Amino acid sequence: MSKIILCILLLFLSKNALSIDFLECINDIPINNNIIENKGSCFLFDSDIGRIVSVEAESNQKYIKIEEFYKTILNQFGWILSSKANNKDLVFVRDEEILKINIKKIKNNNLITYYSFLSLSIN
Repeated sequence: MSKIILCILLLFLSKNALSIDFLECINDIPINNNIIENKGSCFLFDSDIGRIVSVEAESNQKYIKIEEFYKTILNQFGWILSSKANNKDLVFVRDEEILKINIKKIKNNNLITYYSFLSLSIN
């Protein structure tokens, strides 16, 4: 927990901090000022054994810039890049949670789809 607080403080102290925000649908996933969340696309399924959340966003940034942003920033929030599935999705793991980020070109923008899967322990 203290690592997360330290990372947040470092973000606020950095000169790029003003350009960082968070998704409303998945509130601990950062976005930059070039990524706009489509709040109407938020899907949440919550049960006693886990949670599935998905949401879409758009960006006019190049694919590689979006990918670099997430590879860098999510590491600071405890996410570990697990793989790049099918050369499309970025797959990150943190504790019992998996985050998949799919980026694809739509017209002049990139459509970013976030999928979060949380498995709760059953005792």
